[in-house]
Amino acid sequence: MAALRSSFSSYRLLIFLATAWALASCIFLLDSNLFSAREKFQESDFIMTFYVAGDLATKGRYEELYPSSNARSFIGSPFDKAAHALLPHLPKQTTGAYMYTPLVAGFFAPFSLLDPNAALLAWQVLSILALAVCALLLGHITGRKPSDIFFLSFLFAPVFLTLWAGQLGLGFGLLPLCIGYFLILRERPLLAGIVWSLLLLKPQFFMPAAFVAIVCACMKRFRVLIGITLGIAGLLVLTIAIFSWPVTLQWVLSHRVSDVYFFSGLQGIPSHLITGLPANLMVLFPMDERDAVKLPLYIAAALFWIFGLLFCWRFGKSQVNESTQISVAFIVGLFLASVTLPHFLYYDLCLLLPAGVLLLAKSGPTFRFSGLRSVAVIGWITISGLLPPLLVFANQKMLPLILEILIVLLFARTIRQLNLYTRCPEQELSSL
Repeated sequence: MAALRSSFSSYRLLIFLATAWALASCIFLLDSNLFSAREKFQESDFIMTFYVAGDLATKGRYEELYPSSNARSFIGSPFDKAAHALLPHLPKQTTGAYMYTPLVAGFFAPFSLLDPNAALLAWQVLSILALAVCALLLGHITGRKPSDIFFLSFLFAPVFLTLWAGQLGLGFGLLPLCIGYFLILRERPLLAGIVWSLLLLKPQFFMPAAFVAIVCACMKRFRVLIGITLGIAGLLVLTIAIFSWPVTLQWVLSHRVSDVYFFSGLQGIPSHLITGLPANLMVLFPMDERDAVKLPLYIAAALFWIFGLLFCWRFGKSQVNESTQISVAFIVGLFLASVTLPHFLYYDLCLLLPAGVLLLAKSGPTFRFSGLRSVAVIGWITISGLLPPLLVFANQKMLPLILEILIVLLFARTIRQLNLYTRCPEQELSSL
């Protein structure tokens, strides 16, 4: 009983510290945007990317969002020139680049009516609200208090970095990801698929959703995949209707430029924050050798996904209920995305937040996997603890690789424990 009281006291202390850190983070963001570092924040991802894109959309200059089809760099592109013209304090050596669908630029058009820092603050507030909704949904699924999940999320460094940079990970990533997962568990798979199609606005978060849809299709449950297909078709039709076919084609073709630019070593991409094994391994090679190793690395990444698909298909044949099968596929998909996607930065690791919460569940479809709670805790500490070294030792290419290797090891432990569970489904993983 004394040990139980001590554990409860430690947990409440952690919640108190998380709450204090969350409030301090919000005060820091407020101060940075309104008082202390207004000019410095013009280099933030939001201002130099989404704010500029919204301004171009407001003025109907959609064709300036993307470089020409034969370009190999964003340097000197129409968007780069527009960013420097709009933001006088943006350093000359910084390159403005936009790689998202025109719909995202259209969404941020109203933000361009505000001062750049006020627009960033408004987006940060919306992102915090999106995080709160995710915490509410995950709390309902796992039996954890939504307020605890919300405040503890601020201790997960990718969440804070996403907020600070004004990235899309919370609003266009985690929010539709969690809503779709919640809807599947509530037996609304078609609607869940439609919601998940919105992840096309933040493509790095789309792959786990597509993975779950394919796993469900392999089990002859096709409605999630149908919903995603219908949703994507609707988004493409909407994009063409609003922005025209030539601009939509420019967006599609710009992915070739972004792929070259991402690994070129040119300014604009924070190489010390690049994660994902293909990218971490590719940057170890000289520039002129990267094209040669790209295809083998991409094939290896695809094999990871095939392995995950086969594992989830096999897990689905064990004696577990449908919600547990889907939850396992969801967790595996989140891990695979964090390991294999090439255009992946540190702040995108916030997509692992639902996986951590599910592995720490007190009830729901994953509560019996208590033996995997250590994976969530170790991952939380490791990923957050490596952020300061990544920022301080920005020229060390091995640090992001070490981070990815640690995530792979956590993924391997998760697979091993789940594999044992398929043999002994009547036991909890903590007893294995």
